[in-house]
Formats: sequence, structure tokens, C-alpha cells
Amino acid sequence: MGRYYQQRGFVVGCEDGATFGLLPIIQRGWARGGSKPVVEINSKNKCTNVFGARSKQSFVFAFSKKKKQRDFVRLPEKLLNKLGKVLLFVDKGPCHHGNVLDKFLKTHERTFRSEFFPSYSPELNPQEQCWKKGRKRISNRFIPSLAAMKYQLTIEFSKPSFMPKLFDYLSN
Repeated sequence: MGRYYQQRGFVVGCEDGATFGLLPIIQRGWARGGSKPVVEINSKNKCTNVFGARSKQSFVFAFSKKKKQRDFVRLPEKLLNKLGKVLLFVDKGPCHHGNVLDKFLKTHERTFRSEFFPSYSPELNPQEQCWKKGRKRISNRFIPSLAAMKYQLTIEFSKPSFMPKLFDYLSN
């Protein structure tokens, strides 16, 4: 299916959403023998959501307060501005179908297509791997606010080394 759309000028990509909170992510680390490492934490349970989509060439993301259709639609708009014609594979989450998205798809039917991954198959979505690097960026550190977290995540998401090896199965 991917090759069919690629031949028609579409860029094939995969989308996923993730939640990043101010509560700390503690990971294994190194410390001097006999020392007692301390991690300062933020006890506020605030969070931000990120919709991210990747193709072989790029990673596009959008922050949102909630995982709603109206917030999700901002990501396809950014993708169209950056990539032109897009075929986007998404999971079957509630923000990926409904009236708002149907209206968007109808308006952009020549330049944007959406297909679903099979249910309960995160292993097929290469976008899932990107969130691990984002979580690693903010682990073991004190992040005072959501704005600071968005800043740290934006730095990580903008690095060329951020994108793990990508899928070839979509081009068959």
C-alpha cells in the first residue's frame, strides 16, 4: 500500500501520541561508590501531550493539553505544510476518528490520507521508539515547569540523531 501512494507523490508516515509529566522518570545511572545520589523532583502532577509523526525524512510534532481531535488535527496541518501530500498511519485511538477529523479529511482528500494500524499492534508503529529518546532526555533531572519540559523535548526532537532507524515494510 505504501508504494502505491509513494508513486503518486505521497510521503508515508506514522503517527503516535505520548504524555510527558512533571513527575520524575528515574532511570539507572552511574554514581561514585559509597555515595548516595539524590534526585530533586517536582511533585506537581502536570503533564503535556505530544502528537508526533515520522517519515523517512523528518519528524513533525505538536504539543497539546489533551488528546482530542481538535488538537490532533493541528499535526496533519503541520505535515501538509512541511511535506505536501501525506499518507499517515495511525492507531485506533479516540482522537483519530470522529466528526472533526472527518471534516479535515474531506477538505484535504487529495493531499492527505489516513490509514489505521491493526488493533493492539504498537510493535508495528516505528513512532513508538521516538518517545523512548524523549523520556531519556527528561529522566533523572528536575524540570520546574511544563514550559521547561517542552523546551527540553523540543531540543531532543530537533536533533538529527533523534530519529531511530525507520521501517521499510511500508514501501512494499
